[in-house]
Amino acid sequence: MAERKVNGISLTVFIACLAFGAVMASVSARDIKVVLLGAAIIALAHLVTVPAPSGEHLYLAIGAATAVPFLVREHAGMLAILSLGMAMAWGVFAVKKPVAGLSGSQFLAEVTSLMAFAMTVVVLSELTIRSDFDIDAGTLPIVAAGGIVWFAVRALIRSLVGLESEGLSARFLWLLALEDWAAIVSLFTSGALFGLAFEKMRWWAIPLALLPYAFSHLAFVRYNNTRITYGQTIRALAQIPEVAGLATPGHSERTAKVAVAIARDIGMHPDEVTELEYAALMHDIGRITLNEPAILRAGYTDEDLARWGAQIIGEAPFLEKVGLLVREQHRPYRNIGEERDESVPLASKIIKVASAYDQARNDQLLSAVDSLELLHLGSTYDYDPDITASLRRIVAASGDLHPSSQV
Repeated sequence: MAERKVNGISLTVFIACLAFGAVMASVSARDIKVVLLGAAIIALAHLVTVPAPSGEHLYLAIGAATAVPFLVREHAGMLAILSLGMAMAWGVFAVKKPVAGLSGSQFLAEVTSLMAFAMTVVVLSELTIRSDFDIDAGTLPIVAAGGIVWFAVRALIRSLVGLESEGLSARFLWLLALEDWAAIVSLFTSGALFGLAFEKMRWWAIPLALLPYAFSHLAFVRYNNTRITYGQTIRALAQIPEVAGLATPGHSERTAKVAVAIARDIGMHPDEVTELEYAALMHDIGRITLNEPAILRAGYTDEDLARWGAQIIGEAPFLEKVGLLVREQHRPYRNIGEERDESVPLASKIIKVASAYDQARNDQLLSAVDSLELLHLGSTYDYDPDITASLRRIVAASGDLHPSSQV
């Protein structure tokens, strides 16, 4: 229902962009062919994406849009190009949707932020002219200010319209959008460089602007591929106890899924969510020590398994924080006589709740309601009630309150 509403709004915005662009084109002194060419370039630039640190993909269109204020100083012409460009981009989004899973929320975020960029440039340009400043010298800081507004508005809109996704808090989505600042600076810089150089170099300004951008693009692609490979490696290692018959098959993956959903619901930082996911995947890695007969004879506790798992994970310096989270996962959220044990990391508390929930659902074969009740009964000391409440919201939102459903 929410997605249908957002898509309906995006259609309305498309019509508004088309109408506004047509009006601006009619009053602009620019040749209509130039306006349509600029708009088409912005629209087609939405076919090219850049992998960003947040895991999202940024569109090359903002780089092309950044160059427009340098090339078209007339406000009506600039607004016509940007408005018609986003109207044409709506068609690009609609065509790509079945393939890439694009939704109306992405179009809304892009068009709203780009219009905020355009209006910022127009307002600051007017103020500059009235103050008798050198417009040529002032274009760069004006576009930079517009870029900051674009960045903030895009992050805000993504955090608001992204609430159509279940289990995602506005805070998490806002922080996730802010992760992309480095890639965005690269796009803005390339567009501004082209705009500044075009008057002197003409079309030779294209390779001048693309060369530095190409290096940053390759860097972001490599970073994205490395992160994916790292995650795949950790998932493979997490399955060792399950393959050895020392843990329930699929338990680590399900625990990580529930833990990440809780972390997003309560608004943890995206970097913390990634560390939590890795820790949840490997929270049972200490069980591989149970292949040793001497350990079985001597006996062991949950604390021992957590400590052994942390020691194994700690062999990789990059996973030091992850090892700490695994080390603390067995501890209760509070002890006798205290409200909360602040020394227990929040992520460790989440792993404890997520693991217990999955064990109740898949080992004890309890319903979702009974599994949650079991956690509530343990909220005196073991399970943090705030985290359990978050899990209840997620389960209710996903419709997993039916006894026969699974997370």
